Amino acid sequence: MPLHDASYKHWDGGHLGIWQRRAVIAANGLKGCLQNRWMRHLIVLCWVMALVMVAFLFMVGQLLVADSIVVQWVGYLDQRPQAFVRALTTWLEQHPEISVRTTQNVLFYFFSTQLVKLSLVAIAIAIPYLITRDLASNAIIVYSSKAVGRFDYLLGKFATLLGLLTLTWLGPLCAAWFLGNFLAPNWNFFWHSRAALGNVLVYVLSSMVILSLLALGTSAISSKEKTTVSLWIVWWVVGIVLVPIGHQTKPWLKFFSFKFDLDQISLAVFRLGDDLHLAENTIPILGNLLRGIRSQTLVNLDNPAIGGAIFGLAIMLAISTFIIVKKVKPE
Repeated sequence: MPLHDASYKHWDGGHLGIWQRRAVIAANGLKGCLQNRWMRHLIVLCWVMALVMVAFLFMVGQLLVADSIVVQWVGYLDQRPQAFVRALTTWLEQHPEISVRTTQNVLFYFFSTQLVKLSLVAIAIAIPYLITRDLASNAIIVYSSKAVGRFDYLLGKFATLLGLLTLTWLGPLCAAWFLGNFLAPNWNFFWHSRAALGNVLVYVLSSMVILSLLALGTSAISSKEKTTVSLWIVWWVVGIVLVPIGHQTKPWLKFFSFKFDLDQISLAVFRLGDDLHLAENTIPILGNLLRGIRSQTLVNLDNPAIGGAIFGLAIMLAISTFIIVKKVKPE
């Protein structure tokens, strides 16, 4: 009689679905990213910026409270800034359905386009934890031997990036919108600022999908961590350099910068030019303050190059997809 019974036994335990297996890949990737000390510091910095956003929204709301410390502080300003704040306060009081929407739309445009820079740094730190290390250790062969296909593997890595960008970008913005309006003197701020939240969701979610696919393609280029991280940083920096060159020589050059393309999407979604024109017509003193802005800047706000941005991103996404399909497969 053998020491061990080698006969077949039917499995009576619980069966895990494919989505739970994909979730394991995503969770392990995100856990690996969070083990990096600089990544944790970066996430903390993003949420500190969320508190700064809440402070700005709180100050706007306090302009409607006659005896608030913000109103008292305005009295110590110079004549011109004081006149602008007084006009803004009157606008907030008389037309909250327009003023709150416009003010928060401008503020969230500014903060969402600033937080994307920190998110790009977070992606640079996370790139080795995506596909690069799996290529170096032949881990994809191990994944393929399990009940996990290539699509499931890539979907899990894609979810890792979405989770990371939620911690560094989408989460702080949504938390700032909720807390900022929660601290407002009127509950109607939630309703009046719904358009700003909608613009944030459209811009940030679409950008998260685009950046995740581009990052996966970059991570799949090589099995060397320094190579993939350097490629991401060089792509980002060179793209920034190409923008002024494109303005002076070939306009299509600037669309090779994914950061510039995302900026055009943000302008198209938030429609910042409409808000500035509305505020300028409602607050006359604002027109005098905007005279210092170059006319070309206002034209760019009114007419973002959304067509070229989408075309440029489509090319980059196609190249990234080709690299992923070519490199991520069992030997």
